[in-house]
Amino acid sequence: MSTEPAPAPLKLGLFVTGATARSRRAVDNLKRFCDLYIEDQYELEIVDLYRHPERAREAQVVAAPTLIRFFPEPRRLAIGDLTDSRALKSLLMVT
Repeated sequence: MSTEPAPAPLKLGLFVTGATARSRRAVDNLKRFCDLYIEDQYELEIVDLYRHPERAREAQVVAAPTLIRFFPEPRRLAIGDLTDSRALKSLLMVT
């Protein structure tokens, strides 16, 4: 039995624009990826920019969908429907 504390979870924010096809694809692709590679080791907040446009300014989001890895630092981001699993692995530092 290991006495090491569990690593802190990844903190992710996915910024989407309503229920558009591209936004739905990004959500589905990200959830599928996370279920496959990082299971319960992440916290994900999905932000609809139509409902909360102020969050785009706060996070400096200029396009949607945008995925931001807030933790661990440095902050990194990906734009698009997140179909490229290699890019997601690199962004999320998954081996």
